[in-house]
This record gives sequence, C-alpha cells and structure tokens, in this order.
Amino acid sequence: MISKKALVSCIALLAIAFFAIANVSAFADTSSLEVDGIDVPFDGSSEPIAISAGQTVLVKIVFEATADAEDVRVKAWMTGEKDLSSVTDRFDIIEGNTYKKVLSIKVPSTLAEDDLNEPLNLVVVIENKNDGEALREDVQLTLQRESYQLDVLDAKMDSEAKAGDVLAIDVVLKNRGSHFSEDTFVVVRIPALGIQDRAYFGDLAPVDEPVYDYFGEDYIQSDEVDSAERRLFLKIPSSAPVGVYVVEVEAVNGDTITTLTKKVAISGAEANTVVVAPVHSKSFDAGSSAEYSIVLVNSGSKLAMFELVVDSPTDLKIDVSEPIVVVSAGSSKTVKLTVTSDKVGTQNFAVNVHSGTQLVKSESFTANVQGSNKTLVTTSPTVLLTVVLAVIFVVLLIVLIVLLTRKPEKSEEYGESYY
Repeated sequence: MISKKALVSCIALLAIAFFAIANVSAFADTSSLEVDGIDVPFDGSSEPIAISAGQTVLVKIVFEATADAEDVRVKAWMTGEKDLSSVTDRFDIIEGNTYKKVLSIKVPSTLAEDDLNEPLNLVVVIENKNDGEALREDVQLTLQRESYQLDVLDAKMDSEAKAGDVLAIDVVLKNRGSHFSEDTFVVVRIPALGIQDRAYFGDLAPVDEPVYDYFGEDYIQSDEVDSAERRLFLKIPSSAPVGVYVVEVEAVNGDTITTLTKKVAISGAEANTVVVAPVHSKSFDAGSSAEYSIVLVNSGSKLAMFELVVDSPTDLKIDVSEPIVVVSAGSSKTVKLTVTSDKVGTQNFAVNVHSGTQLVKSESFTANVQGSNKTLVTTSPTVLLTVVLAVIFVVLLIVLIVLLTRKPEKSEEYGESYY
C-alpha cells in the first residue's frame, strides 16, 4: 500500500514538473504568420507557397508574450540550405504584450536545376537561451524559376576616365528564366552626357545544354548557352564637365527588361590646347590704338574650334580679328586685338578662350592710355575767316605803304644839237 502511494506521488511530481517545464518554455503564442504576403494557418492545412529563384521572401510573425522572457529571438530558415536563413536581434518580452517581427530570406538565383520545382520547408522559431524553443512553425514551399528573367552578372569597366577618352564596358549577361530569351540586346549609357552604345546578345537558352545534330556522317555539337559576353564602348565628350556620373547597363528583349547601374569619375581632358599672349601690357595715346595678339596652338589630333569672348570696361573699344577660330590639328593661329580708348589712365581687360562649353584659358591684359603730346586746336569757321581777312588786310597795307613811299622817277630831257 505504501509503495502504491509512493508510485502515485512520483507520477504526480513528474506531471507537475512536466507542466512546470511546459509553462516555462511556452513564453509565446503565435497570433499570425505571413510568408511572402500569404497568411499561413496553424493547423497545417496550407498549400505549398511558390517562390522564385532570386526572390527575397518576407516572413512576418505576430505573437503574444504569455510570460516574461529575456534575450528572445525569432529565426527562420529553409531546410537543407544553410545560407537561406535570417534571425532577429535579441530582445526582451513582457507578459501580455503583442510583438511583430519581420525577417527576409534572399533565395539565390544560382540554384542548381535539380533544386527547382522541389518542395522545401520553411521553419520559423521563437526561442531564447534559457527556455529553448517556445514556438515552432513549418511552412511548405516550392521553388521555381521566373518565366522570363535576365541577369547582368557583371559590367566590368574602369572607375575613372578622362574627358575625350573611350570607356570600354565588358558586359556578361545570363538568362535566369525558364524560357528562351530571344533577340536580346544590351544598351549602356550615361544619361547626363547623352551618350550610349548598343550590342546584340542573340538568343539565350534557359540552361547550358549541348545539342547534337547529324551532319553527313558525323555528329557536330552546337551548344545552347544561357549566358553571353560583349564589349561596348562609350565615347566621352572632350567638353564633359568634371564629376561622377551614373552608367546604366540595360538588358532588354520582348519579354523582360533589367537594369544595372555603376559609377565612373570623369576628370578633365588632357591639355591639347596652348594659349599664349606674347605681350600683356601696352601704352598708347588717348585717341589712338594699340594692337595685342593671342596665339592658339592645337597640339591634339583633331580639328579644334575656339570662341574668343572679350571682358572689358566700357571705356575700351576692342576689335577682335577672328572671334571664332578654327585651328587644324598640330597647327596654330594668331588672333589680333585692336584696342582704342579716349580716356586717360590704366585699364584692364580679359579675353576668355572657349572650346564648346568649356573654358580653355583666360588671358588678362593692361592698356596704359596716356595724354596726347600734340595740342589739338579746335577753330570755328568764323574765327578762321577773321584771321584770313586780317592777313589779307595786313598784306594790302604793306603793299600800299610801299607804293606810297616810293619816289617818282625823273624824266630824261634830250636836247637837239645844231651844228
């Protein structure tokens, strides 16, 4: 009898211990579970949820704390795939409160063909270190490919370039879809500069698969490939401003489109133009003019066009012999500047040399305008006539005086002689 009572007591203690452990472990109760936007029932009656290779699966779980607990975390993973997992930071919960956690799992797009259309299990666990798992939910998934999907695996290019250079871009493209990618093109562009290049990538198969065709007596192998590589080029304008630009790599066909962006830093073009001014300062008299000159040297390999823009005060009149100058490759040209001013003093002016929208160089000059050494007499017509009449009067007076003061000549008498 005593042993029977002891046995009953042991069973009761074990039951109490079991329920105590259960109560300690069950510190959370799930309110809702959502996978990729689909609500999952907790009775196991849900159908498998289809997900795509390369997709990011969002897992949202809402639960109620049935007891206080510390260092709680929510973890989700796909069975058989160690890298396909996500876990929250540790947090504390208080009994009676409701909590929501969102996790994301990135499904690789490089899964083997055998993994596609195979069932997977998504496991969601709420746990902590002291009490272990408080809740565990299993969700059935099915992994499959998108029907039409392109992936730019790589776009290899230099991260720096100079204005006027050609930027080469090596593009590797892969068909991630389950159908053929027909008539596929890739376009690379820098929208801010308005430049682009285009290449034809042809038809890309869903998977690499050798196909044997009978030709005569031999079999030849023609591979249907799911990826291709091409090199494209972007000619950067020589007038491109210095800066960092976005490079767009766009893959497109009749069924889908995908874009990859990269960046390139563009620096100024190499100095292919030399601007020389032999003399920067000259002195001349007010009312006269002085001639300055600017020499433009094109050391590049292409024809260059320049525009000369004068920045001067209003008291200076400046004539440019050729405001628009075309200089052949490897040659030079001299432009004359004729400067005139009526205002005495030192005056400064500048000539800006432009190539397109880019300022090549600005040359500064000085004009020292001096007072004239000649006395300029301005005479009215009345005064001039008076002077002329006065001169005539003086001349006539002198002639009259000469005539009046001249003695008359005596007449000679000739007598007759008689013999």
